[in-house]
Amino acid sequence: MTKNTKRRPPVLVYAAAALLLVAAGVVFILNKWETHIELIGPKHYHVQTGESFEDPGVIAETRGTLLPFLHRKLNYTTEGTVDGNANGTYTVRYVIDNEKDPVAAERIVTVSDTVAPVITLTEIEDHYTVPNHIYEEEGYTAVDSMDGDLTDLVQTKELNGYVYYSVTDSSGNTGIAIRKIFYDDRTPPGLVLEGGGEVTVWLGSDFEDSYTAVDDADGDVTSSVQVTGSVDTSTAGDYELSYTSTDAHGNTVTVYRTVHVKEKPVNNDTGVEGPKVIYLTFDDGPYRYTETLLDILDKYNVKATFFTTSAYPAYAYCMRLEAERGHTVCVHTRTHDYSVIYSSTDNYWADFNYQNNVIYEQTGKYATMFRFPGGSSNTVSRNYCSGVMTALARQSAEKGLIYFDWNVSSGDAGATTSTEVVYQNVISGIRGNSAYGKPSVVLQHDVKDYSVAAVERIILWGLENGYTFRALTPESYTAHHGIAN
Repeated sequence: MTKNTKRRPPVLVYAAAALLLVAAGVVFILNKWETHIELIGPKHYHVQTGESFEDPGVIAETRGTLLPFLHRKLNYTTEGTVDGNANGTYTVRYVIDNEKDPVAAERIVTVSDTVAPVITLTEIEDHYTVPNHIYEEEGYTAVDSMDGDLTDLVQTKELNGYVYYSVTDSSGNTGIAIRKIFYDDRTPPGLVLEGGGEVTVWLGSDFEDSYTAVDDADGDVTSSVQVTGSVDTSTAGDYELSYTSTDAHGNTVTVYRTVHVKEKPVNNDTGVEGPKVIYLTFDDGPYRYTETLLDILDKYNVKATFFTTSAYPAYAYCMRLEAERGHTVCVHTRTHDYSVIYSSTDNYWADFNYQNNVIYEQTGKYATMFRFPGGSSNTVSRNYCSGVMTALARQSAEKGLIYFDWNVSSGDAGATTSTEVVYQNVISGIRGNSAYGKPSVVLQHDVKDYSVAAVERIILWGLENGYTFRALTPESYTAHHGIAN
């Protein structure tokens, strides 16, 4: 029978275990506990102005020097605050209370505005810019998170088919936006016929066709106008012309003109004054439109009467031209200043004589006919001298002078600035006088371009309706008004 015997651990095993215990005891005795504090997140932190600072905190604990896996959390105190609404640099300090070994950590927090303003561009449906034109702004807004509405500070620049927008806030942040310009041309050229859609040409004269075409994108395109039709000035009749202009984008316009070729009417003076006589008279000149008027009168061999002033001395030479071309040059006073000429009879005649001397210098003759500024019936003279008009009318007769008023007013002295209205006023007034058996003394002003522009039509109407045009003479109808002062 075999005897079981229990095996004992070798002596070396016991020795190793004992050594391990000793070593562990030595490590435990030598291990030291140290306090640690570590920032969670970056040491330097940025906060956008207007936002709050979310503190990530720190890791605070004690750790073994020889056994670092042994640790425990510690409480800490945070010192310092961050105002997210005030730009600046702030320090946040984290402190672990440890009497033997106080430990602290710091974090630097910068509060500043780094966000640029936002520019929002308005876009209008179907908006376009004509080529070669400046872009017409559709609109925009600019808003900054700190400064608010900065729309009024936006700077714009158009360059190479784009518009560049920029705006800078109070913190120096710049916002930008870019708009691409859409170009298009949808409008045909503007085609203008000089003289209008109907013109009259005298039989045997030359027809000088004149027109202009201007396109909003291409500029002057007159040279490309296509004219269809012709005019034979040797044969009386009506001729139709058409004018077509097309721009570079295919926009086309066509206009038409009728040219009437007629016998030129003649101003036949019978020498008899009656309801078919028209006296064209012009006040306040001469001025820069006077020579144009003289050319129109010459064209129809019509003589007129000019009641002159010295309001525009540079054009005094026109009085000489008026006389040389067979017109009557009369006095309308030097200044036409009511407050001067109607303050006394002496003042009036002094002003009158000055102008008459100017007429003599230009024409070699003194005038014996004149027109009172405002007419003999004016009431404005009451503001300066009672009874002055009555006295002046009497004195003029004593001096052998004749004054003329008018019985047809063109309205160009303030009632209208329309050539068409001037024309209609004159024609209507002449018809009214003819119905009452009176000749017509027409009042116009050669210092008004729109009034001068109506004269040719007035003459043509008169000649075509059997009227005779004359210049006033001392024997002519005076058309006197009733004196009111």
